[in-house]
Amino acid sequence: MDERTDAELLMASGHDAAAFRVLYERWAQRLLGFFYRRTFDAEAAADLVAETFAVAYLKRRRFVDMGAPDGAWLFGIARRELGRYRRRRRVEMRALAKLGAARPPLDDESVARIDELVDITAYRSELDAALGRLTAKQRAAVRLRVVEDRTYPEVAEMLGCSEGAARVRVHRGLGRLAESLEAPP
Repeated sequence: MDERTDAELLMASGHDAAAFRVLYERWAQRLLGFFYRRTFDAEAAADLVAETFAVAYLKRRRFVDMGAPDGAWLFGIARRELGRYRRRRRVEMRALAKLGAARPPLDDESVARIDELVDITAYRSELDAALGRLTAKQRAAVRLRVVEDRTYPEVAEMLGCSEGAARVRVHRGLGRLAESLEAPP
């Protein structure tokens, strides 16, 4: 086990490829869990881990040690990649629906391995409990906006409220879910 900090590994990776590999081995599984718990899509989670490490590798020379806890820099990249994924996913899903096409899935063995690594069953229980702590209005708004991918005007119409109120319900509901579910890296 390499005892160097993430900062030391990142700084060493400029001239020592093995240092970046240690960083990858240290954080890949946790990042996989991070992404899988947020996407419930094994293929997307695996892709996002790869994207996160690709960005980290490209930016490793610009890393500045600010004294943050280990993993913080990588999880910052991961959060940005997740945001990009969600934006791309909305566009992609609409385009695929118009074309009547679908993404080819991961093979069953890969999906089973990711499920095993992440222990999604326990997370689903946590998610159900966190959803139960939302108000009924927040839960309905989150379901319509996130699960059903409805637009805010559609959410507002279905909930019988203004678009602004629908946005507030979704925002507050997602905020409460994030607080309930966020685990330290």
